[in-house]
Amino acid sequence: MHKVSILMNCYNGEAYLKEAIDSVYSQSFKDWRIVFIDNCSTDRSAEIAKSYGSKLEYYKTEKNIPFGAARNYGLQRCHGVYASFLDVDDVYYDNTLETLVNEIEDTDYLLVYGGHTNIDSSGSVIGSYTPSIKKGCIFKELLLQFDIPTATSILNLSRFQKSRLNYDSNILVSAEYCLFLQLSVKNKFKSIGGEVAKYRIHGASLTSKNLPYLYDDRVYTLDKIIYENTDINNRYLFEFKEAYARADYYKVKFLLSLNKKKEARVLLRKHAFKDVKYFSLYLVLFFPKLLQNYIFRKKYSR
Repeated sequence: MHKVSILMNCYNGEAYLKEAIDSVYSQSFKDWRIVFIDNCSTDRSAEIAKSYGSKLEYYKTEKNIPFGAARNYGLQRCHGVYASFLDVDDVYYDNTLETLVNEIEDTDYLLVYGGHTNIDSSGSVIGSYTPSIKKGCIFKELLLQFDIPTATSILNLSRFQKSRLNYDSNILVSAEYCLFLQLSVKNKFKSIGGEVAKYRIHGASLTSKNLPYLYDDRVYTLDKIIYENTDINNRYLFEFKEAYARADYYKVKFLLSLNKKKEARVLLRKHAFKDVKYFSLYLVLFFPKLLQNYIFRKKYSR
């Protein structure tokens, strides 16, 4: 039994798959195995995955299933002490697992995560994202700014299993937001800050298509946490208000993508005089569309 199971969920990921798997085989930390879930791909993904040795365990779903269900399917097949996640278009640094294991080993953290370098379709560096350093019970901080990149996270499998939580089938695109935020209510997390993996941003990535669903997913998650945890809304009143405001922000971006500027203004107006950042955003909605898009891309991309 290996110490770390690396979960790779794949659907038609042949374009970057070899680079992703090769980055695992190049790890300085050697006590790992890949749990590869083929979600009924129709390209060469299966052929590429099966070309690797016994340290890659290949599984195929009976039919194409939603992302959250595919994650659950994979986690059920993960064994060992820890599980990490690597999407088929992302890339580990040579010391990614060594860094993450060293940070979670012999601690009471359920999950440890870091930042990432952003790369484009050709692998060129186009930026970076570094979460703030924090540790312990960080539910409050995550309500204000959810900053956990899945590709840079590692979780303690036994603690995760004891939580009796799983990926929610009602979530369309924000699967990790829903699961990790719920886990953070009663478990300790740690953010180590620095960049520990490469995260690919390209036109075909799921994150470029998820805008219509971010609002619904976030509101559903927050409502669920309040319903299942007595008095938590009163204990984190300000933080929940901010989290719901963030959900509205995503709906504003979606409305703008449909050129529904008036509806976007109405929605954001209720937050405009509560916080300077929302007032600034509200003013941006009166700018010409090209300038609007530039500001959203540069200033408010996360």
